[in-house]
Amino acid sequence: MPFTDKLLFSKKNIYTTREGGELSNTEVLESEKTSFINILNRSDVQALLKAFMNGSISVLKPVMGQNGDFTYPEAEKIMGTSTRMTREILEALSEEEILTYEVFTVSIICPYCSDNRFVVELVCPHCDSTRLKIGITIEHLECGYIGFEEDFREMICPKCRKRMRALGIDYRKPGVMYKCISCKEFVGEPRKKYACLKEKHVFYENDSVSKEVYSYTLNPKKKDFIGKWIMDLNPVVEALKARGLSARTPAKIRGKSGVEHTFTLFASGDNGSDIILIDVLVNDRPIDDSALSLIFKALDVDASKRVMVFIPGLTEKARTLFDYYRVLPNMRIIECKNINDVSNMILNVLNPFVEAHPRIK
Repeated sequence: MPFTDKLLFSKKNIYTTREGGELSNTEVLESEKTSFINILNRSDVQALLKAFMNGSISVLKPVMGQNGDFTYPEAEKIMGTSTRMTREILEALSEEEILTYEVFTVSIICPYCSDNRFVVELVCPHCDSTRLKIGITIEHLECGYIGFEEDFREMICPKCRKRMRALGIDYRKPGVMYKCISCKEFVGEPRKKYACLKEKHVFYENDSVSKEVYSYTLNPKKKDFIGKWIMDLNPVVEALKARGLSARTPAKIRGKSGVEHTFTLFASGDNGSDIILIDVLVNDRPIDDSALSLIFKALDVDASKRVMVFIPGLTEKARTLFDYYRVLPNMRIIECKNINDVSNMILNVLNPFVEAHPRIK
């Protein structure tokens, strides 16, 4: 069986698994680190972290959708990710303590299919009938009869026909109760029977499963760490817009292969002409030849200018391989030691290109 790598998000799943072999402890730890670095390098994740850092989001709260699921529409809008991907990213960031979480609410889910949309029926705990009537009850203390208020006309007990005069002496009010029409029993709390809408599974409340739903906030202790990984490209965006280009960060673009790619920044002139693609990859050490995937991604999209930025730089081996792509006329590879210098370096590279295209000024 050929060797393959599968990279998953959650720390519970954030291992590189090899088909046909096992990973050593060292490989697993390295895999976890690499996987989390990959998450931090995602442009959509950086956009979310920026929103937390600049105060646009103080607390990310879940919202119940029309289908009954709890989602994070604010995060989905910022990142442009699906509901499932957004949830996985939030879980990964919280597991690495970049975000802190607390229980926002607890929902009941089906123990068979995890659906949280139900039809709820109240059933008699004695005979399982759903034929229940609710009302305010009175109990005649002398004979023990219990009935609804409307049954005690002129405060005369329907059972023994004696008149009741004093509350607490002749009678008491147990409060709201249910009467089963089938077996005539009174119950204070009927059982709850659920039928999920997804698969029509039927179960009782004591068989249900509870699911915690969380809200997320930025861990203040991780601000310095985050600052080393995220970059502010707004100066680049504003500079490009000032010259007549439309620009956005991050951006999702569908390539010639049909695959949708996420880039750090995308800009174009009128009618989608003069496309500029920018991708930034950050690491805590020189980046190896695995970063070639960014080059292949960029080549899958037609563009007038492609800029790849690697922080803090490339390994010697990677630099040798990347030298081939440096000679391409519309490809620029930049090695940058400091993330704070990224915007200026990108602007320096783009200025000659923009100046050479006066129609997009």
